[in-house]
Amino acid sequence: MLENIPRKRLLFYGLFIGLLPLIFVALHFYSQLEKLNHLKETIHCTHDTAIMREKKQATNMAVIQHFREADHHYIDKYLESLVFLEAEIESLQKLENNKNFAFDDALKKRLEYLTNNNSLAFTEGIVQSYPLFQETTETLVHPVEVDVEDIQKILSRIEAIPIGPYAPPSHPPQLLILDFKINRKNISENNEAFSLDLKLLKREFL
Repeated sequence: MLENIPRKRLLFYGLFIGLLPLIFVALHFYSQLEKLNHLKETIHCTHDTAIMREKKQATNMAVIQHFREADHHYIDKYLESLVFLEAEIESLQKLENNKNFAFDDALKKRLEYLTNNNSLAFTEGIVQSYPLFQETTETLVHPVEVDVEDIQKILSRIEAIPIGPYAPPSHPPQLLILDFKINRKNISENNEAFSLDLKLLKREFL
């Protein structure tokens, strides 16, 4: 039967059969190489994930340590006690004490509002407890009137960072701004005021 097959074809068949083991070896090698590369990528990704997890844990621990000694009455002491539009208050008080100036009811009401009602007053939401910390939403009962200096002062105490000439008090809790609405209230030559509404998230570590 083989005698009927041309010699060249027999040589081709023989060469092909002889190369089969090499082909299988090469395919196996490339298959193993692909698996090895995939394994290296997996190890690399796992390593990167582990590093990111360690950095995140380290950051979390640093945050916990930083805020663990927070003053639980910080908002009462350092936010709700702030006085706003002090320049206008001082100006109105001078007019009130000036016997030569007719201090009318509108000015009296304005001064009374600025000194008695224009302050931050927060209402606390439901406390959400977690294994390492608890969170409470703090919402303003009513908007307040402020100027640019007042805004800097407020943000410095919320963010716990120096802003302009204002430095934050010590031992603040972690305060996150959930809502910050500001609208221009009135503009005059010597006075610029804004209406501010605010909502915070207070996070205290246990």
